[in-house]
Amino acid sequence: MKLMRKIDLYSKINRLINKTGFDVRRFPSGNYRMLLKYLKDNSITDCFDVGANTGQYAKFIRSAGFNGKIFSFEPQSKAFGQLSKSAKSDSQWQIYNIGLGDSDEKTIINISKNSVSSSILDISQSLVETAPDTKYISKEEIQINRLDTFIKGINFTDRFFLKIDAQGFDSKILEGAAGCFNDIYALQLELAYVPLYKEEKLFDEMREFIESSGFYLSSLESGFTDPQSGRLLQVEAIFLRKV
Repeated sequence: MKLMRKIDLYSKINRLINKTGFDVRRFPSGNYRMLLKYLKDNSITDCFDVGANTGQYAKFIRSAGFNGKIFSFEPQSKAFGQLSKSAKSDSQWQIYNIGLGDSDEKTIINISKNSVSSSILDISQSLVETAPDTKYISKEEIQINRLDTFIKGINFTDRFFLKIDAQGFDSKILEGAAGCFNDIYALQLELAYVPLYKEEKLFDEMREFIESSGFYLSSLESGFTDPQSGRLLQVEAIFLRKV
């Protein structure tokens, strides 16, 4: 959520500057330079971008130097329409109008006012009070699939990098990746310190599970904070597989 907002702001500024005939390239932070180096050193050329929204993250890693194939998943119909336009000119970018989870079924997603905070889970009242644009304004029926089911269906057999931005649904997505978990070599996700969505698993539990699965915590970046108290509510975490 917070990362998408940062990238959205960068994109808007860049579009304004483009009109003057110039282009701005966001220089990747040390965290992302380390991630890209790790991917290159381990010959990982595929990124699964879960919760793609309109394509902000995929465009960011492209500008940061990732030249491999990107598989983007976005279940919201309106956001997917914009994602389709974003990916149109990139032959190495495949998009899918589905969500990922721990089952293969139809379900309901709650659509937030700002789109990027939409989630299958119910939102906490405290988050709405802290960030009013996260408020749910509608619902939509969507298709979700397990990641291991999807990968089997496309006969994908390579190691890959998994990025998840699913507003509290991350643990369910990892459960649905059980059959391909050994092929995940880098993992990026948002982890909450306090419940922002009902039933989401928090930082300590998620970190323990991921590290027990053969990963180490490579980097943390401050994400969402309470603007009144300054309390850190969520972080961006990158985990890398021990090799």
